[in-house]
Amino acid sequence: MARVEGVLFDIDDTLVDLNSAAVKGFNQLTAEDFSDVPAALREYVARDYADDGAGAYERYMAGELTFLGQRAERIRRAFDLVGLEAPPAEALGAWSARYEEAVQGMWAPFPDVHACLDALDALSIPYGAVSNNVERYQRNKLQLSGLGRIGVLVGSDTAGAPKPDPRPFHAGCRLLGTAPGATLYVGDNPVNDVQGAKDAGLQGILLDRAPDHKIESAEILQNLGSLAAIIGGNSGFLAH
Repeated sequence: MARVEGVLFDIDDTLVDLNSAAVKGFNQLTAEDFSDVPAALREYVARDYADDGAGAYERYMAGELTFLGQRAERIRRAFDLVGLEAPPAEALGAWSARYEEAVQGMWAPFPDVHACLDALDALSIPYGAVSNNVERYQRNKLQLSGLGRIGVLVGSDTAGAPKPDPRPFHAGCRLLGTAPGATLYVGDNPVNDVQGAKDAGLQGILLDRAPDHKIESAEILQNLGSLAAIIGGNSGFLAH
């Protein structure tokens, strides 16, 4: 690893445990409708919803669906997987609003996040976040998750494009005041995060909290606990 002068993070499932919140929120909203569905199938469908088995979020990022539209696609798929009729189109907006209210109360950072940020503060390494979601929405997510300390934030809307386009990465570097080659990007997606960062001239590390990715070209972290030690112990690092 070359000298690191700044760190940028992905947010969803890197800093904030979005997947767990999505599973819990989905189970809460479907408890009545899915009451006769076997528990194992309910859990499978909840995880499929959280993992976006419908592939709808990428279509939203590509401008093919609205935010509500991608969520509607995921809801319809979930009901179809258990052999039930999905809520009618006119009810999907209300379903989504109830889900949003539930899931926002469940957003929380992973246990290793604050200790990692504390360690970066001790090294005087500035940090921020670059996300494939609307900046205002993600700012609210950070606040509700207790991560308001992260001041630098770039959303796909303000950057003009989602990752792996280089523009969000470069915008993050500009806000940190660091050169791309001296900026490390940490995320859980090997393509959008790691390869996208590298293609934009940054350094990239894959955070694989659930080791199911197969990638040989990037360093892999199982958690954020060792990140600051890797940066601080690197011979190319110079404390500010």
